[in-house]
Amino acid sequence: MGDPKIPVDKGQSSRFLKYSGMAMQMLGTILVFTYGGYKLDEWQQNKVPVWTLVLSLTSIGASLYLLIRSFTKQ
Repeated sequence: MGDPKIPVDKGQSSRFLKYSGMAMQMLGTILVFTYGGYKLDEWQQNKVPVWTLVLSLTSIGASLYLLIRSFTKQ
């Protein structure tokens, strides 16, 4: 007659929070570095966005390195 209770895995919700936090950190790092590169290019009046490319690719590489390093620690 009553609804069966579905067991909730508390570890699953903490893993979700951990990985979504990692994703937000990666996104924030990439956005900050890309914006910094954009502003450097604007300040130096570069016709080719050298700093934007360098800093955005560096931030992507660093974010992936930190992500892989955190997975291997587990």
